[in-house]
Amino acid sequence: MNDKEFVNEVRRKLRDNGYMLISGDFIDKLITTLHANVTTINTMTEIAEIETKLQDISAHQPTDRQVNSLKELSQRISEIAFNVEDVRHDQQA
Repeated sequence: MNDKEFVNEVRRKLRDNGYMLISGDFIDKLITTLHANVTTINTMTEIAEIETKLQDISAHQPTDRQVNSLKELSQRISEIAFNVEDVRHDQQA
């Protein structure tokens, strides 16, 4: 049995027993995507904060709720990214 057949057999048996392995490549792509989402949301947060300041100047109601919501979303996605990184490290150990 060559290495590839062995790896496939181990994966099949793990899957059959209710275990799921996620490929390192997928985890790397997921982490990259999550970090990109955080960067995008942080940029949106900065834009919302600037809009809030402009609205304050124009005597409109501020959108503090939107800013806080974006900050919370960014934080949650960051936490997910760190958890996924932990999964990758656990799988590599």
